Amino acid sequence: MPLFIRSLLHQQPPRSRCGAFSLQMSTTLTDDHQNNRTVTIVQRGPKHIVALKPPAVVCHHSGWTGSRSKLKRGEEPEIPMLQRVRDALHDIDTRSAEGDNLPVRKVNLIHRLDRGASGALLLTYADDDENSSATTASLIDALQSSDSIKTYVALVRGEGILRGEDLKEKGWFEVSRPIKDESGVEKEATTLFNFIAGQPEISEDGEVTQPRMSLVLARPKQGRWHQIRRHLNGISHPIIGDSTHGHSKTNRLWKEKLNLPGERICLHLARIQITQSNEVPDGIDVSCPIMDDMLQMLRVYAPEVLESALPTLEEEGILCKADREYEVGKYEIPEELLEIQLKNKMLNDDGKVEILSQGENFVVANKPPAVVAHHSSWTYTRADPRRRWKEPTPMLQRVRDACNKRVNLIHRLDRGASGALLFAFAEAEKVNEDGEKVACKITKALIESMQSQGATKTYLSLCDGNMEWNGINYHEKGWFTFDNPVSDENGNIIKDCRTDFRFIASKTMEPVTEEDNDEGRKVAIVLARPHTGRYHQIRQHLSSGTIGHAILGDSSHGRSRTNRIWKKNYNLIKERVCLHLAHLHVPRTEYTDEIDVTCPLPPDLTKVLGNFPDLIEEARPILANEGIII
Repeated sequence: MPLFIRSLLHQQPPRSRCGAFSLQMSTTLTDDHQNNRTVTIVQRGPKHIVALKPPAVVCHHSGWTGSRSKLKRGEEPEIPMLQRVRDALHDIDTRSAEGDNLPVRKVNLIHRLDRGASGALLLTYADDDENSSATTASLIDALQSSDSIKTYVALVRGEGILRGEDLKEKGWFEVSRPIKDESGVEKEATTLFNFIAGQPEISEDGEVTQPRMSLVLARPKQGRWHQIRRHLNGISHPIIGDSTHGHSKTNRLWKEKLNLPGERICLHLARIQITQSNEVPDGIDVSCPIMDDMLQMLRVYAPEVLESALPTLEEEGILCKADREYEVGKYEIPEELLEIQLKNKMLNDDGKVEILSQGENFVVANKPPAVVAHHSSWTYTRADPRRRWKEPTPMLQRVRDACNKRVNLIHRLDRGASGALLFAFAEAEKVNEDGEKVACKITKALIESMQSQGATKTYLSLCDGNMEWNGINYHEKGWFTFDNPVSDENGNIIKDCRTDFRFIASKTMEPVTEEDNDEGRKVAIVLARPHTGRYHQIRQHLSSGTIGHAILGDSSHGRSRTNRIWKKNYNLIKERVCLHLAHLHVPRTEYTDEIDVTCPLPPDLTKVLGNFPDLIEEARPILANEGIII
C-alpha cells in the first residue's frame, strides 16, 4: 500500500486569533518529512506528475546553483528534486506492485522553482522513446501559453502602501517591466499581483513586536529570471528572505530574531492551471497547500493578516491545509555520495575537541586524524606561514579553548594518527610553598610518569599483510618485543628503541581479475605498545624488513601503490595513517591520580573496518581482553 501524507503529521502549532484555522500537512524543513527523505506527490496522471518542492532544495544540479558545496563541507549531500521524484515514484510503484521488480522511470522537469522557494513542481515521464520527448515539449508549451495560470503566494516587506496608494484596494493589477536574463539580455515581462492583506510595523522600546508585511498573490505571464522577485522589489515590496533582490536589514531581522530559515524565500507556487491538450485531455488544475513555515510566520507575527486573507485564498483556490491524502515515496542518497561525505567531514572538521577525561591538573583529549598536535617548524615549512590559517586548528589550541586554560603537551601523535592525547594544565599563577611554579612541576611529573615502566600506550593499527612474513607466523607469537634500531628526523640511527606487538587477525580479499596480484588485498589488525618514544617508532618497526607489515596510509614508510588502492576502494581518507592510540595508562603522580583512558575508534577507521565484518568479529573478543572496544 502507498505511504500517505497523514503518516507524517506532527503536532499542531499554537492556536492564534485565526480561530479554527489549522494546518494538517507537515512539510517544514525540520520535521520528519525532510528527515525521513520523502517526497510528497500532490497529483499524478498518465503523463504528468506534480510534486511538492520544499525550500532550500534545488530542482536539478547545475553550475549556477553550486549545489554540491554541502558535500564538500562534509554535510549530507543535497539530492535535487529531479532525482528525489524519480526515486519516490519508483518506491511508491514498487510497494503498490507487491514486490515486483519494476524498472526506474526517468522524469523531466517542465519548469523550475528557485532554491529558496517552495510549491508545486510539474514533471513528466522521460522514457527513452519519441513520445516522451513530444510530451515534455507539449507540456512546456502548454505551461507557457497565455491560457495557463501559475498562482504564487508571497510574504513581502511592506504594508501594501505605495506612494500613498493602497495596493490592497486595487484587486488584481498588472506590473510590466523588462527584465534582463542571466546573460544580460533584456526581455519583456508582465506579472499580475493581488495584495490581499497587510499590516504596519509596531515597535516597543526599540524592539519590533509587529513586523511590516503583506500577503500577496502573483501570476507571472512569462517565466523570466527571478521575475516575481524583481517586480515586487520594483514596487518597493521585496519578498522576505530574498537576499538577491530583497531588503537586507529586514532579512537579517527575520533570520536573527524571527526564526526565518537561512535559505528560505517566502515564495510558494500554490496552484497550477493548464488547459486541455492531447497530452492532458482533462487539463491540469492542482493546488499545493501553503508550506507550514510560511503559515506559522503569519500565525505568530501577522494573525490578522492571515485571518483577513483566508476568504480570498479560498476564492482563488489556494489551500491552507491538505484537502486529501497524498502519495509519499522515499528517495535514497547514493552510497558513493555518503562515502564522500564521510571523507570530507573528516577533512573539514569544525575545530572542536572531544574531552575523554579531565582532572584537576590534566586533561585527555581525542585527537582526530589530519590534525597536528601543535604548530612547529615542520608545519611552518609544509604550509606557507602566511596561509597557516588553512591548516586545521592544532590540538594544543583546541584543548586550551575547550577548557579555557593554558595547557602543555605531555606527548605527541603524528598528524595522520589519532587517539588519546594527554595534556597538563599550565596555569602560570599557581606556585607551591617554596615559590616554585606548580605548572612546570605537573608537566615534568606527567612526562616522567608517561616514560616510566608502569605506563602503557596501546595502539591499534591496520597493516598491509596477512600476519606472516619470511616464514614467520606473527599471529602465533602472541605479544613479542621488537628492538630494531630506527632513524631519527635527521637520518641518525637510534639503537635504544623497543616496541611490543601482538598480531590479532587478518583478512585477504579475493582477486577481482586473474591479473590481480596481492597488492592492496591484505589487511591485519596489530596492537603495539612502545617502550620508548622514538621518531615514527611503531611505523618504522612494522615496515621493517623483519616484520614487513607497513601501516596502511603511511606515505613515509609504507607502499604508495597499496595506499592508493585503499583510498580508492576501502574508504581510506587523505592524510590518514591507520594508527590509533586506543588505550592510555599513566601511573599516579604527586599531582595527579592514576590515568586510565580508552579512546574509541574514530568514524573513518570504523568505516574502513566496516568493509570486513568477519575480520571485526574475529578481532573483537581479543581486543576486548586488551581493553579496546570496536
